[in-house]
Amino acid sequence: MSSENKLASCIPDAKNISLFFLVAAASFLCFLPTLNNGFLYTWDDGVYIVYNDNLSKSPLELVRWAFSTFYADYWAPLTWLSLAMDRAVWGLNPAGYHLTNTLLHAMNAGLFFLLCLSLFKRYLSVHPVADTTSTVLINDRPIYCAFLAALFFAIHPLRVESVAWLSERKDVLSFFFGIAAVLLYVRYTEDAEARSISSGNNPAFMSSKYYWLSAASLGLSLLSKPMFVTLPIVLLVLDWFPLKRLQLHAHKGVLLEKAPFLLLSGMASVITTLVHSSTLVPVELSPISTRVLVAGKAVISYLRLTMWPANLNPFSLHPGVIQGMGLEYGMPLLLFMTISVCCALSVKRLPVLMASWLIYVITLFPVLGLVQGGLTDIADRFTYVPGLPLALLTALGITTIIAKLSASRTAVIIISAATALLLLTASYLTVRQISHWKDDVTLWSRAIDAKPHSSGRAYYQRAKGYALKGDYRNALTDINEAIAIAAQKKLREMFNLYRERARILRNLGDLDGAIADYTRALSSDTSPSRSLYYRERGKLYLDIGRPDLANEDFKMADPGR
Repeated sequence: MSSENKLASCIPDAKNISLFFLVAAASFLCFLPTLNNGFLYTWDDGVYIVYNDNLSKSPLELVRWAFSTFYADYWAPLTWLSLAMDRAVWGLNPAGYHLTNTLLHAMNAGLFFLLCLSLFKRYLSVHPVADTTSTVLINDRPIYCAFLAALFFAIHPLRVESVAWLSERKDVLSFFFGIAAVLLYVRYTEDAEARSISSGNNPAFMSSKYYWLSAASLGLSLLSKPMFVTLPIVLLVLDWFPLKRLQLHAHKGVLLEKAPFLLLSGMASVITTLVHSSTLVPVELSPISTRVLVAGKAVISYLRLTMWPANLNPFSLHPGVIQGMGLEYGMPLLLFMTISVCCALSVKRLPVLMASWLIYVITLFPVLGLVQGGLTDIADRFTYVPGLPLALLTALGITTIIAKLSASRTAVIIISAATALLLLTASYLTVRQISHWKDDVTLWSRAIDAKPHSSGRAYYQRAKGYALKGDYRNALTDINEAIAIAAQKKLREMFNLYRERARILRNLGDLDGAIADYTRALSSDTSPSRSLYYRERGKLYLDIGRPDLANEDFKMADPGR
C-alpha cells in the first residue's frame, strides 16, 4: 500500500464517521447500567449536588457564584454550571446526571478515535516514503488501530470511577475539552506545516483559528478541572513525535507558540494551589522521600491495574510516613528506571515507546501526590487521561502482530478472536465495577472487601450509608469498628466518629449512649462545630426530661442567647 493511499485512508469519510459513532455507541452501552445507580451521599455527591442549593440560583447569580466560589475546596466553574443544567432538567433524579456523564464519556471515546486518526495522518504526511519504522508503527491499518485504541481506553474498569461517580463530572467534562484542544492543535499543525512549506518561514500561529480554538479549549478544560495543566508539555512531546515538528522547524518558534498554553496552565495551577492551600499536607508530616516513593509506586501500580484490573479499590488510604524503602516501594522505582532506560535505548527505532511513556508520566504528574493534599495514594479516576497512551500502545501492539502474521489467515483469525475476547472481558469487568458504585453501602462494602479492617474511614462511610437507608443496627456495627480502628491508630480527632455514633444510637433509642458520645465528641473537638454538639445534646436532654441540662447546652451553643 502506497503512502498516498495510507494517508487517504486517514482522511475523514463515511467509514471514519461510522466508526466514530460505533466507538461512542459501544462506550455508551457499556456504561448504560450507571443509570440505575444513585447518588453517593457520603462521597461528595451530597455536598456537590444534592444539598448544594447554589445550583438552583438564577442564571446570572449562578454564573457569578460558579466563577467566584471555592465551594467544597474546589474551583471548577464549568463543572458547577453543567451540574446546574442537570438540576434544572432532572431535579434530583440521579439517572439524569448519570446520563450526562455517560454521554460525555461516549463522546470522549469518539474524540480519542479521531485524535488517533489525526496523529496517524500527520505522521504519514512527514513520512512520504514507507520505511521500516513507519511500517511497524502504522501497519497499514490506521483506522482499525485507532478504533481499537478508543475501545481499549473507553471500555475498561479503570474508567468507571470517573463516569459512575457523579461528583467526577469534572473528569469527563475536562477531558472533553482537553482532547478537543489536542485535536485542534494537530489540525493547526497541518495548516502551519502547509504555510511553512509554501513560504519557507516558521508558521505564523498568531493568525491560525485552529491554534486559538485549541487554546480556548484548553481554557475550558481547566475551568472544569485542572487535570490538563501539563498539556503544553504533552504538545511538545507530540511535536517531537509523531508530528516531527521539532525536526522540521526552528525550536524557538515551536516553543514560542506554547506561551498561551503555559499561561493558562500557570493560572490554573496558581488558583488550584490557593484553593487547596488549607488542605495541603505539610512536609513535616509527609517528607519528600515518602512522596517520591508513593509516586513511584503509583506510576507502576497504574500500569499493573491497566493490564490486570483485579481487586480495584475505590478508596486506597495513603500509607503515611514511609520508614525505609523495602521491596514494596523499591521494586516500583527499579521498574520505573528500567522502563525509562528501555524506551531511551529504542528511541531511534521505535520513538512511539518513548513518546507514549513520556505522555503517560507527564499526565500523571499532577496526581502523583508530590504535592500531597488528600487521603489517598492512588485512585482509578487519576488514570482517565494517562490511560490514553497505554490504550494506543496496546492497539499498536495488536495491529503490529497482525501485520507481521498477515500471511497466515489462521493466525490473524486467532489474534482477532483473542482481541474480541479481551474487549468482551473488559466490558464484563466494567459493568461489574459499575455495580460497586450503585450507592454508599455497595461502594464502601467494596472498599472494605478489598482491604478489611485497614481503614476506619471506609467503615465510617458505610455506617453513614446504612444510616441513610434506616439500617441502624448495621450502621452501629460499622461505626464501632471505625472507632476501634481510629483508637488503635491513636487518631486524635475522633469527634466526627462519636457524633455519628451518637446519631445512630439516638435512632436506636439509646439516648443515654447518644448523650455520652456527644460528651466524648465535645472533649476532643475545639472547632466551632462544638455548638452543633451542644445543640444536639441539649435536644436529647429534653427527651430524657432534663430541661436544666438542656438549657445549659443551648446557652453553650449560642452564648448570646
